[in-house]
Amino acid sequence: MTRRLPLIVLAFVITATACSSEPATTTTTVALSTTTTTTTQPPTTTTTTQPATTTVATIPYSALDVAVEGDEAAESAVQDLYYWFGDRMAPEPDVPQDLLDHLAEVYPDGSGSFSGELFSEEIGDMGTAGVVVVDDQDIILLVDDGDGWRVVGAWFAQYDIDPWFGDPLRYVFVIGTDARPGQDQQHFRADSLHILASNVAKRTGGVLGIPRDTFVQASYGGDKFTNVNALVWTLSNNTVPGQDEMVQLASDMSGLPVEGWIITGFLSFQRLVDAFGGVDVDVPFGMAEPKSEAYLSAGLQTLFGGNALAFSRNRTIPGGDFTRQLHGGLVIMAALDGVLERNITLLPSLLSILMSFTWTDLSLEDLLTVAAGGFLLDPALVGNDVLPGVVVTRNGASVVNLTEDAEEMFRDMDDGWLSQRDEG
Repeated sequence: MTRRLPLIVLAFVITATACSSEPATTTTTVALSTTTTTTTQPPTTTTTTQPATTTVATIPYSALDVAVEGDEAAESAVQDLYYWFGDRMAPEPDVPQDLLDHLAEVYPDGSGSFSGELFSEEIGDMGTAGVVVVDDQDIILLVDDGDGWRVVGAWFAQYDIDPWFGDPLRYVFVIGTDARPGQDQQHFRADSLHILASNVAKRTGGVLGIPRDTFVQASYGGDKFTNVNALVWTLSNNTVPGQDEMVQLASDMSGLPVEGWIITGFLSFQRLVDAFGGVDVDVPFGMAEPKSEAYLSAGLQTLFGGNALAFSRNRTIPGGDFTRQLHGGLVIMAALDGVLERNITLLPSLLSILMSFTWTDLSLEDLLTVAAGGFLLDPALVGNDVLPGVVVTRNGASVVNLTEDAEEMFRDMDDGWLSQRDEG
């Protein structure tokens, strides 16, 4: 392995020598009749120039070297970041500019050689996601989406630097359709609607449910939110994804910068939960409802695919769809708890499972950094709630009009934290 040598920064002082000249006197005789005239030339002015001094500050330097066993391309990408981190005269690595800005004012003390281990997995047809753990402390996120490995996030934990996994505030729209087996899971009605928020810097988050019958102004006219996903697709002759408009509507109504969507259907949801190993949910009350096939006792229990779906979709309960959306949030919260019980080295494998049973418009980089941020959240600082509204009739259909309190809940999420629901 070739180690880069330090660059020596020199300070030069350029001094101009002061020069001084004695006055020169010249006598000239001019014959004008019988008169002689003597003329003396003016003395030469002496100008003293002050020396110009240029000072070049010495930039701290640390020789940092990293070896990543088994993957030279990943090693090169990680090395470039560590070289630059230790020596700011080194070329800037191919990483997001915001990551460089995050590290710009921090200089490591001392030199060192480190070892890293790469954990990677192919994520469907999106590319390959990787996590490199350096000396069991630092976490480096990489993606290869066709042009080789590149670093997209980093946490220099051994230097007590806060993690940078993309923007600190993230908002993603999670959609569950009510497509049954054999139906188009991506482009059917939206049964479950949640805005997921996270603030990695504060370790906070939130799961905010939106009633499926919320009245919205879609591109084709007023309608229930649940119908937009399917109708936009149908009205565009299957050319425009309804999810894109749903994200725009969610952003408009909330004032939150929702960056993208993840969607699944009944069948894929069940398979996802099973592949994840089930989720531990504290079911708030017993239920026996044949339509959703929800037959559950109250209390903490592990729900696998079928029961997790039944619990999430049962609305023949007090509060109807409002309570159902809250229960969907409980399942998402349980999945977060399950993630936090795992090591971040498993993140690529978990993403591979996720994208086997869902679809998204997020890039591989955004998907990886959002998911990595989930490992840093404090479950006690992640709230779960549902937007309040009233049921009214519009054009003969039952819809939900959100109340003024909904705006307060949106603003509560501005900092990436939804306050805990007050069950009292």
